[in-house]
Amino acid sequence: MAKAAVIAENGGIMPSYTPNACDDGGRSQERDLKTVAKRVEAALRERLGAERYAVWFGDAVAIDVETPNPEAAADGGSIIVSVGNAFSQEWLKRTFHADVEAAVQGVCGHDWSVAWRTAASTAIAVVATPTKPSALSELSPVAKASSHDVVRPQRTGTISPRRQPGSRTVPAPAGAGELATRRPAAGLESFVVGPSNRMAFAAVEIAATRPGEMSPLVIHGPSGVGKSHLLEGICGRFRELHPGAATLLLSAEQFTTSFLQALHGSGLPGFRRGCRNADLLVIDDLQFFAGKRATLMEVQQTVDALHRQGRQLVFASDRDLSALDGLGPDLLTRLRGGMTARIEPPDYDVRRGIVLAVAAKRGLSLPDEVIHYVATHMTRHARELLGALNRLEATSHMLGLPVTLGMAEEALADLVRSSARSVRLADIERAVCAAFGIESGSLQSAKRARTVNHPRMLAMFLARRHTTSALSEIGSYFGRRSHSTVISAQKTVGEWVTQRSRIVLADATWDVEEAIRRVEDVLRAS
Repeated sequence: MAKAAVIAENGGIMPSYTPNACDDGGRSQERDLKTVAKRVEAALRERLGAERYAVWFGDAVAIDVETPNPEAAADGGSIIVSVGNAFSQEWLKRTFHADVEAAVQGVCGHDWSVAWRTAASTAIAVVATPTKPSALSELSPVAKASSHDVVRPQRTGTISPRRQPGSRTVPAPAGAGELATRRPAAGLESFVVGPSNRMAFAAVEIAATRPGEMSPLVIHGPSGVGKSHLLEGICGRFRELHPGAATLLLSAEQFTTSFLQALHGSGLPGFRRGCRNADLLVIDDLQFFAGKRATLMEVQQTVDALHRQGRQLVFASDRDLSALDGLGPDLLTRLRGGMTARIEPPDYDVRRGIVLAVAAKRGLSLPDEVIHYVATHMTRHARELLGALNRLEATSHMLGLPVTLGMAEEALADLVRSSARSVRLADIERAVCAAFGIESGSLQSAKRARTVNHPRMLAMFLARRHTTSALSEIGSYFGRRSHSTVISAQKTVGEWVTQRSRIVLADATWDVEEAIRRVEDVLRAS
């Protein structure tokens, strides 16, 4: 039977071949080798199934032949599988090596071996004609990612954290973007622990050690307090404790973009496979999902799928779940079923520890008085501390002199002024109204209803804490009240804090400490 007839009879797929199929005399050497490659390719397609082969191989993989004796290919050689980048090559090899080896031995015999290479290391050009784009090209975010780099497209982007031997990283979902920067992943060992973040750190350690027990884990706090550090750290610790585990770290923006591209491009199965095959799925900037109905449904289904399998999910947000009404009640219920941990702005001990750790890592010698000065004056967040150390290191290098207290005071003068910027009464009012959805101007009105009076008293308390305004100024601003009213408000809110009372703010009841933290978060963000 003619070859074309054989292929047609088998539905367009070439049949399996005998070990002697490599001995195809009568053709040129080059044509012989290409024929062998095509036969191996066909045998692999038959073994995996046409659809599965197209999804995972497609045009992202090339198959060619390498033999020490081209004139006698039947004597043995190697089938070379060339993949676009090291990241995809490692994953494909781990997943499909046995299938490729079986296909090669079925076509060429047991004397033939299989070798995996990246496209950059070989000039192979034998490529299958795919039925649809390869999932590897859709899922792999970077064409030349080093196995020791953190891949960060755009600001937060998709991260393929540092891999340990024997571990694997789930390919990033479609649309993960281009490589912007590379830097080593932050580890938990370099995270400075103190009263402001101890609970969150403990929760991350438990999640890494006993995945699934407290899933999903939600870490929340204002910008610059170490949330991203913990997210990268748990990925590294997870792979150390669970060799071979699959981890995936994404920003909410990246998840959304990838999902929409997959949805509109008929690549939804590949996107879901990339997310739901992860043993650890970590998503940053949870608040970005608010109001995005289609994406929220996908997130909810992903949470359900991973939760059923006992996998670990970790989210990070810039605010507490109670302030994320835009996520919808269904997803919030699932998130509250896990563990939530807040990170406060760093206290003095944590700030000092950060300065010491960064200086030691850079080999920057700082006198104790300089460390104290930086930790005392850079109080808002960790990034501020890093900016100050960058300034000191550059100044020391420029002048060729060691860092002294006088140099620090002069070099950091503008940063200190910015960090210590004054808070105005209008800032307090806007923050309280924004935090609890209160109509602007209500706090300055004569209304005495509890839904307005409690927020007004809280605003007066915070005005005393965060501004230098006199009692009479505060009273006058908030409805032309006397200074004794401000004193009374400060005393009342102080008692609420001591007694851990719950208060009415707008149309909801709040724990007073959480209410204060929420307003202060808005103040810091503005």
